[in-house]
Parts: sequence; structure tokens; C-alpha cells
Amino acid sequence: MTRLIALDVGEARIGVATCDTTGFLASPCTTIHVTRNEQQTWAAIQELINELDAEGLVVGLPISLDGQIHAQGEKIQAFVERMQKYITLPVTFWDERLSTVEAQRLLTQRGQNGGEKRQKRGEGRQGSQAKKRRRGQEIDALAATVILQDYLDHLGK
Repeated sequence: MTRLIALDVGEARIGVATCDTTGFLASPCTTIHVTRNEQQTWAAIQELINELDAEGLVVGLPISLDGQIHAQGEKIQAFVERMQKYITLPVTFWDERLSTVEAQRLLTQRGQNGGEKRQKRGEGRQGSQAKKRRRGQEIDALAATVILQDYLDHLGK
């Protein structure tokens, strides 16, 4: 099995996950901040590909509950089309339906929610904003992990 990277592409961030070389277990990796200069985004993705020695990309594709690809899915497809001019790894689109919901559930289950406790201790607005940003990054990377693990499980069947 080759090492894969999964991307959960959003408007502000791209959640990234990778798998072990056996293709059995997906793990959160990082988040990439999307900038107006897509060259920087491509460079960040390519850097991870090189660092992890990845041989393929799995990109979450938002498919609606009725099975159709709507506006957000079309945006992701266009993003990948532009990316493939710079990054030549094979890309597999994978249904990401409810991956963010699952990621939020997993974070809550792990007990990493904690927002109420911090606010009760008098955490200021700035700290609260930083916490929201960190939580968003965790959710994005974990959503990419959910996508990749679902893909790996499918391959293993």
C-alpha cells in the first residue's frame, strides 16, 4: 500500500490527514490556511506530499443527501482541477457527507469541547476567538481523517 493524503477543502482552511504505509489507519496531520494566492496553497500541499512521501490524494467531495453534486461540490472539483496543473499525484474524490459532523462528534466524545469551563474561568474574548480557531483547525484535520479512514475501509473490503 502507498501512503495517501486526504484533503478536506474548505473556504478558509484545508484539513489534512495521512495514513500509515499499510493503508490501515488514518490520522490527522495538519491544516493549511487557504490564501488568495493559490500558488502558496499548492506549495503547502506539495511540501506535505514531499515530507510524507505520499503517492496519492483523496479529496473530500461534498455530495448532497440526494446524491447530487451541487455548488460546493463543483467548487471543490474546480479547485482540484486548478491544483492538478501544479501537483501531478493521482486524485480520488471521496464522498465526504457528514464528515464534519462526525469530526465534531469525535472531538466532543474525546472531551475536548471544554468551551463552557474556560468561559466560566473568565477567559476573555481574545482567548475565546483563539479557542474557536484551534477547534476549527482540529475539526478540519479530523474531518479529513474521517474521509480517509472511510476510503481505506472501503479499499479493505
